[in-house]
Amino acid sequence: MRPQHSLLLVGGLALLIPDVAALQHPAVAQTVTQANADIDLEQIHGFMIRTWHSHQHPLTLGPTHIAGDFAAADWWHQGKGGRAVFKRSHQQWQLVLCGGAGILQKTLWQQLGMTPAAAADFVRALQSAEQAVSANDKALLDAFGATVNMRDGHAPQQH
Repeated sequence: MRPQHSLLLVGGLALLIPDVAALQHPAVAQTVTQANADIDLEQIHGFMIRTWHSHQHPLTLGPTHIAGDFAAADWWHQGKGGRAVFKRSHQQWQLVLCGGAGILQKTLWQQLGMTPAAAADFVRALQSAEQAVSANDKALLDAFGATVNMRDGHAPQQH
């Protein structure tokens, strides 16, 4: 079992990936619970940037919460928004779901393998981090629609 540490990074993306400082949402605050926070954020945000960011269609990253082997990262792209769910497997973060308000359901995190208490804590921490997001941007996060399974050959698509 990994040792657990709590760390609050504000604006950490600029330190991790200097070229994408402009991609950071003004209200971004990453809440991280583990020793290798910088590596985890670099893997998660790096994947998202490589997958969806372009000069014509920039990706904006928002609050990202990591707890153990689970993470949720908020994003905005081409006038839309949503939450990307990642799970660590073999020391690598893998995108497993994309969604909106449904990502804030404790039962979803339990289905992914969290205990009920851990799921409740995770959702509460993500909601707390999202308090810094404007009402308009929060509405975009929630409006993604149905939760989409990104595993089992479901390739990431342009948002």
